[in-house]
This record gives sequence, C-alpha cells and structure tokens, in this order.
Amino acid sequence: MNTLSMKPFGLQISGTPDKNLSNLFDGKVLREFVQQHRIVLLRGFASIHRNELIDYAKTIGSLLQWEFGNVMEMQAHEKPTNYLFTHGHVPLHWDGAFHQVPRFLLFNCIQAPLANSGGETFFSNTNKIWLDANKDEKKLWENYKLTYTTEKLAHYGGTITSPLVQQHPDKNEMILRFAEPVLPPMLNPVSVSMNHVNEKQFIQVMSTRCNDAKYCYVHTWQENDFLLADNHALLHGRNAFKNFSPRHLRRIQIL
Repeated sequence: MNTLSMKPFGLQISGTPDKNLSNLFDGKVLREFVQQHRIVLLRGFASIHRNELIDYAKTIGSLLQWEFGNVMEMQAHEKPTNYLFTHGHVPLHWDGAFHQVPRFLLFNCIQAPLANSGGETFFSNTNKIWLDANKDEKKLWENYKLTYTTEKLAHYGGTITSPLVQQHPDKNEMILRFAEPVLPPMLNPVSVSMNHVNEKQFIQVMSTRCNDAKYCYVHTWQENDFLLADNHALLHGRNAFKNFSPRHLRRIQIL
C-alpha cells in the first residue's frame, strides 16, 4: 500500500484489487486519519457488496437511519424530486442540517462518470477559511446566524437557524456552518436569510471564499473509490455534468 498527501488537504491510500479494505483498516484507524486529514481516499482495493459496506461503516460509528435505510443510492433519476438526483450543480452544504448532523460521510463509487464529463464532488475546508480570516471578519462572523428554509419534498426539509461559527464537536477548533442557496428553477429550493446583514453580499463573499481553490479539494471519481470525509469541518457540493454521463455513488452517514 502507498500513501499520498492530496492537495490542498486529504490523504490517499492506494491498494490492489486482491486486498479487501475491511480486512486491512479498522474503522477507528480511519476515524483518526480523517481527524488529521479531513478526507481519506481509499483507491484500488477490492470491491465490496452493499451489505459489506454497511457492516464496514458500522466499525467507524453508528449509522444515521432514514426512511430509505442507511444507504443512499446517488444517481440521476428519470423523474427526480430532488436536485441531488439530477445532472446539475449541487451547491455547497453540510449533510444533516435539517435532521441530524453526521460526523462522517462514507462514499463508494459504483460507477464513475465518463472522462471529462463533470460530476466531480468538491469539499471546502471551513476550519482553514476561519484560520485565514482577519480579526475584523472573525468578530463579525461570530455574531452571524443564518436561517435556512426548504419545503419537505424529499427525506429532509423545514426551517433551521444556525450560528455561522461553531466549535468542531470532536476537536478544539472552529468551523463554519454555511450552505449556499439552492435557487429556482432547481428542485427543492433552499432559501438563506440573515438578520441585520446584507445577506446577498455576505452570501456572495462567503461563497467565493468557500470555492477558492486553496480551500477546496475537487474529487474526480474512479470506479470503486472509497472516500471518508469529515462532515463537520467540510462543506461539499457537486460540479454539474458537462455532458450526459452515468454516475452511481453509495453514501452512508456515520454519527
């Protein structure tokens, strides 16, 4: 096995198809890697079945349960009811905002997009954004609260209000809870509002900061990739597909 530091953050561990990751990596070890690197990419290992993926995820932590079960099959639908199941752009967000926030996101790529067709998943390191902010920005941000509203047409919905600046629940560091608006005509629009602030200007500034290349890791999927990400420190989204392409990911949320 080989390890490689990814840019601007993350750790890649490369294996071979005769190696089963569930026999090689204890879930607690992966948790520690993610605490250090934010993202761990396991590439080149043997494929595993859906139930094996669930069993392995349980070694990392308790699984978040939805009405569809533990595993979301992330692929485009012929008649989608949610923007996640289209070929369009997915704005930056953190998972579980309208329900229960998981610590980790575990992805397994079943079918990768065609080459140069888009569909990359990108992750933004909010702790690094906080550390790089100046004193005046930090003073303002610490007083900001954002309200997010979306109609419950899928497995989530409602209205929540969240402080922008929060402490990471597992580490002595600050993170940012920010989600970009989901604007019509996208399915399941999400509105973002703030009190006593020019919210349009703030959202534009924060979106630009979060999408800056020095804070973002952009992942081009390969078949059978396994990726574990810190859902507290990171925001994530998806690039739109440039051309029609199949893509199938499995996602498990781990508490």
